[in-house]
Amino acid sequence: MLIQGLVVTLALLGAMLAPPREGPMMVIPLGGEPMAGTMDWALGDGAAFMGAGPLPGSILVYGKREPLTNNAWRHNSLVIKAPAIFCGTLSYPSRNS
Repeated sequence: MLIQGLVVTLALLGAMLAPPREGPMMVIPLGGEPMAGTMDWALGDGAAFMGAGPLPGSILVYGKREPLTNNAWRHNSLVIKAPAIFCGTLSYPSRNS
């Protein structure tokens, strides 16, 4: 019973943190990379900078999941859905191109 509860909890946590196909995301460097280094590769993947993240070196971006997550592995970083509390006052860039 304990293991089943743990599996359900992990599945819910994963669903809550999974980045959207396109939208606001938080990029978290796991190796202590400075914010400038994270911005270099994330913005190079077409993401738009929204602001500094709450964790050291992390950034909030608006972009597409696939290029960000693919490149995140190469840069020892994690991409998660941006918590709404950090995005509530930020304006999302227009994607009407």
